[in-house]
Amino acid sequence: MIELKLQHQSREAVLAKGLEQTADYADRVGADEAHLVIFNRDEQVPWDDKIWQSEAHCNGWRVGTWGA
Repeated sequence: MIELKLQHQSREAVLAKGLEQTADYADRVGADEAHLVIFNRDEQVPWDDKIWQSEAHCNGWRVGTWGA
């Protein structure tokens, strides 16, 4: 399952809320995997700061996290 978010707040705030939602959705649909992609559309932010990859744990889920 892949959850998509637009970054309207700090990365940390969007990530925290997005992880909770992603874990909840993954539970509801019986997913095998969970991923969260956060899009930063701020033209002032360089691409090197927008692109990142990590992994987080939330409510028993290992969630792949991606920035674009």
